Amino acid sequence: MTASTNDGLFLQAVAGSNLFEIQSSQLAVSKATTPAVKAYAQHLIDDHTMAQQKVTALAATRGVALPKMLPPELQLKINSLSSMSGAAFEGAYLREQVVAHQLALSVLQNEQMAGKDADVVNFANQQVPVIQQHLQEAQSLAPAPS
Repeated sequence: MTASTNDGLFLQAVAGSNLFEIQSSQLAVSKATTPAVKAYAQHLIDDHTMAQQKVTALAATRGVALPKMLPPELQLKINSLSSMSGAAFEGAYLREQVVAHQLALSVLQNEQMAGKDADVVNFANQQVPVIQQHLQEAQSLAPAPS
């Protein structure tokens, strides 16, 4: 497996996604005012930190280099969230979580169908219900579009 195979690209994509979830949720733990949003953010930090440890181990044994920093488009989202506060922050954070988890679910489902490495596919299988739960929570907490 290399970084250019489906499995390698999947590991890189998931690592970037985890970094975004952890960093944006760390912001939410400090900036959110609603206890439910703070609790959700801490839940994401815990789950995505655990997932990142698994991804790192899978990548290390396969010689796949993982990103150490967020891709520029996700860093821009972190920068934007950093500049907000209160209800505006919470709304933007939760909308980002909906989008990020929809994308993550798509990436996981693609790996389930196209992955070749049994351990990597198994990881995807384990993560799908977790990401579905995160998505449902974000959707239930997010304010209705105005």
